[in-house]
Amino acid sequence: MKKSPRMIAIGLMVALAGTACAQQGQDSAADADWPSGETMKLIVGYGAGGTTDTMARSLAKQLEKKLDVQIQVENQEGAGGQRAYTELATAKPDGLTLGTLNYPTIITTMVDKSKGATYTLDDFQPLANHVNDPRVTIVRPDSQFKTAKDLVSHAKKNPLKLKGATSGLSGGGHFSMIKLEQATGADFAPVHFNEGQADAKAAFLGGHVDVYFASIGDGLEVIKAGKGRALGMADDERSPLLPDAPTFKEQGIDIQESGMRGYALPAGVPQERVDKLATALKEIIDGPKHKEELAKLSLQPDFMGPKEYTDWLKKQMPEVKKINEKSKNDE
Repeated sequence: MKKSPRMIAIGLMVALAGTACAQQGQDSAADADWPSGETMKLIVGYGAGGTTDTMARSLAKQLEKKLDVQIQVENQEGAGGQRAYTELATAKPDGLTLGTLNYPTIITTMVDKSKGATYTLDDFQPLANHVNDPRVTIVRPDSQFKTAKDLVSHAKKNPLKLKGATSGLSGGGHFSMIKLEQATGADFAPVHFNEGQADAKAAFLGGHVDVYFASIGDGLEVIKAGKGRALGMADDERSPLLPDAPTFKEQGIDIQESGMRGYALPAGVPQERVDKLATALKEIIDGPKHKEELAKLSLQPDFMGPKEYTDWLKKQMPEVKKINEKSKNDE
């Protein structure tokens, strides 16, 4: 029997629908497996051996296993993280490139127009905060300064005589120095190492500076090795990683400054991929195995998911902008 044109058309439509359903099924299966088998890139904005680098590499190892991927860690140090942030902001938004975000530098590079950043927060998809690393002020073991007040008193009477190492202009160590100066009237001579904490630490250990404005993550090994002594923690409470170190607050100096370090994707990554990566990061960061690894690195986990992390970054902008203006006097 000869088929009518109408029957032929219906047959073609059924065949096409079947093909479309099959393709949709394949796409759904591929989405469910993503990113299994892929190679991902993790951009780290600071040099090898620093806290940001060791934190990121520790996470990458577990993320490779959880997602069945290979992760290439690339250190793009320079300009206080700005080089790396620029590369991340312009990366392909396929979810296969993520990068570290360091507070406060991710914000200072945005609010300080003189830095010439070509990105804003809208160019990123904040993914997860990883650690909360409070700032600590360290002097050498044989230093004449026994308390934070001793240090402050000398820095007030002898302005710009005490050299303080920081991990870069307008970075977290520099911010903790500025907050200590603003709260007390002290006046330090900053020595900035824009490549990161490794160089600042080396300068302190080499006796080239008097004070090391560090984070616990970078300063703890110096203290435990007997090569430095903590005068004050810029936090509300003593750290479980450094329980014998007093806070500035308990010494009558109310300042707080912590290095919040996390990860972001370039803006525009499909939401289902953002969610999948964020879920994987949460499971790793909150897991007991990773907490043990972070403790060995002198770091404390503090997970925030995409929305909470984005809101937190936005909330910090006004204060960072204000302190950053003060930091320009130390260039």
